[in-house]
Amino acid sequence: MRTASLRIFLVLTLLIGLGINNSVWAEQSSETPSPNIKVEQWIGNVFTFIALPADKQVVGYRIFTEDQAIQGFEGDNSLRIPYKKYVGKEVTVTEVEVFPDGYNLKEYVVHMKVNDTGEKLVGRTVGLQLEGLVLTADLNKARQQFLGKVVYPKFRELSGLYVPVLNTAPSAVVTKIGGPVTVVDVYAGIQSKEPIWLIVSVDGEKAILPIAYSWTNLPIQCWDETPAWQESLFTENPRVSLGGSRNLWEKIENGDIEKGMTKGHVYLSWGKPPHDKVSDSVWIYGTKKLSFNGDVLISIETISKSK
Repeated sequence: MRTASLRIFLVLTLLIGLGINNSVWAEQSSETPSPNIKVEQWIGNVFTFIALPADKQVVGYRIFTEDQAIQGFEGDNSLRIPYKKYVGKEVTVTEVEVFPDGYNLKEYVVHMKVNDTGEKLVGRTVGLQLEGLVLTADLNKARQQFLGKVVYPKFRELSGLYVPVLNTAPSAVVTKIGGPVTVVDVYAGIQSKEPIWLIVSVDGEKAILPIAYSWTNLPIQCWDETPAWQESLFTENPRVSLGGSRNLWEKIENGDIEKGMTKGHVYLSWGKPPHDKVSDSVWIYGTKKLSFNGDVLISIETISKSK
């Protein structure tokens, strides 16, 4: 009965929000097949509740029991499922329904069953993401691929790992961009954007290297053709694979760039350029316009900031 009421609620919202127009939320086909799982393909897949930041643990996950889903979707946050009861639990997606979210936009209502109890839960995506969950297969594959292996982070520092015995806030751990670290543990993190934590050893100190293993449960506009974990690390020494002199790598460490660098070198030194200001041959960072001939940086210009 509750499920029927929820469906009626969705249909009414559909009619009010968009009018009767079945074409506006039709899925666009992709020219290249993707190994990542879109929301409408989640049925039968298992997800794990990740930890939440301390300030979000009090309010719980943005997911509701089936009999309270309607009130929850209408804004009653007191009905969210509690953090301590569900963190670490696994759920299997049983049904996915389209939920209109304004003109030409759509979200999804996701029905789940808690694996160890059979309890039925319902959540609604925001930005095509259901916060607080990681694809369990991603977590397992990350363990298989990275645990015990040497990887090369794309960051100058990582967050230190909190040690309860010490009861002190962890300090940042300095790393070299593309420097080797060893993965000593892998578990679910606290952010849906990068829901998996690789715990790495850096000169005897433990630090957190957060990654997304795939683009599953991330907004579709973030998706790329490369594996999501490549945003955060290399699996091979970039000083060998990308090449470059010792002087060039010192510039990368200091956040500098120079003509003759490759796109890979620039990416490491200055980070990923904004999507809306990038073409294949021109990258813009603030007031700096970088022009490339193929893969090689050929000019650096200062431009006026756009209003």
